[in-house]
Amino acid sequence: MAQAWDGFWNPIREEPEADAPRLIFADWLDDLGDGGRAEFIRVQIALAKLPPYDRRRHDLANTELRLLSRYAEEWAKPYAGLATGPVFHRGFVHEAKVTARQFLAQAPALFEAGPLRHLHLLDVGSHLRAVLHSPHLAKLTGLTIYAQHLGPAVARAIGDSPHLEGLRRLNLARNEMGDEGVEHLALSPGLTSLEEVDLGENDIGQVGARLLARCPRFGKLTRLTLTANAIGPLGAETLAASDRIPKLTHCGLKGTRLGGPRSSLLESSKLLRFANLDLADNGLTADTLRPILETIHPVGTRELDLGHNELGDSGAALLATVPTLGGLQMLKLTNNGIGDDGLRALAASRTLRRLTHLEVGNNPVGDNGVRAILESATLKHLRHFLCPAIGLSFRMRLALHDRYAQDRA
Repeated sequence: MAQAWDGFWNPIREEPEADAPRLIFADWLDDLGDGGRAEFIRVQIALAKLPPYDRRRHDLANTELRLLSRYAEEWAKPYAGLATGPVFHRGFVHEAKVTARQFLAQAPALFEAGPLRHLHLLDVGSHLRAVLHSPHLAKLTGLTIYAQHLGPAVARAIGDSPHLEGLRRLNLARNEMGDEGVEHLALSPGLTSLEEVDLGENDIGQVGARLLARCPRFGKLTRLTLTANAIGPLGAETLAASDRIPKLTHCGLKGTRLGGPRSSLLESSKLLRFANLDLADNGLTADTLRPILETIHPVGTRELDLGHNELGDSGAALLATVPTLGGLQMLKLTNNGIGDDGLRALAASRTLRRLTHLEVGNNPVGDNGVRAILESATLKHLRHFLCPAIGLSFRMRLALHDRYAQDRA
């Protein structure tokens, strides 16, 4: 039995990106009578291929949760004593947390246990250089060193590592690396495969944003998160205007101080080129948002988060009328001071016809505004509507439940 198991297991470890060995293994498990694990593998592979808001995800996600609730502990047993916090993806443990000391002592056993592809390194401290020079890192596509407060040294060690050429996802949030750390990453010859980078809360300013925008090695980057870095309007626009990161579609600019003094550059904003744009918590008002929305440049934004800004009803009216948002599918307006007048403006919008997902949680709205959304003749594609339950009548809450049973706040 062990030999037969290895015959299926080894190809999965050797070809971790391929679905075929996993599906063949699932068929074999069915023959053994292990239908639960076989079903789980197939469900997670199916989920990995679906877009975020595909209607088919609901049933698949419920099945995934049911199987994980029953079997996750058993399926994660190979990692007992090696790692914690296992995360399953495509049927197997894909991510896990491990201390630097554990990794240095047990890396061979860690990767022998399964097709592990993303590590969250903990308690790095004085082990930083030793860990980043381990040849076992070459097996990874994802690496997280979060909230270790290592300063620019973490970026320098990553930039100097000869084993990260296959890395596609990198999370260095909350490390106080500053602009100097960004420079080390930008100059690294080995980080050419990066697709997703999280540098949130790192004391990065306009200089760091400019370094990222001009880096010739980030041509594959599709997702960049800079949450709570004071890059300001100039830093944001430098990123938006860069031709060095042409594939960047998700730009996370939450809390990056875009609502400060406006620059002349923002009169010709390019921020709406990003398909997924997070502008939450930036002190934006209707007046300071207007130059961003009334762009003359090509627009590709499909998902826009404007939560925790001071937009009010006038901001909602602006969003409802600017033609640049005609392709928008998701709009998040949590805690924006929007009332019933703002909801009525959104409900009457002819621009937001493609909207499928709308969030207006933590806003002072009542029955009249919510009724306008429910009865809207233009928001025909809206499938997800998240709004506050407090302040609504029982009848209105029941109507919301009937229409959007899965989205209540």
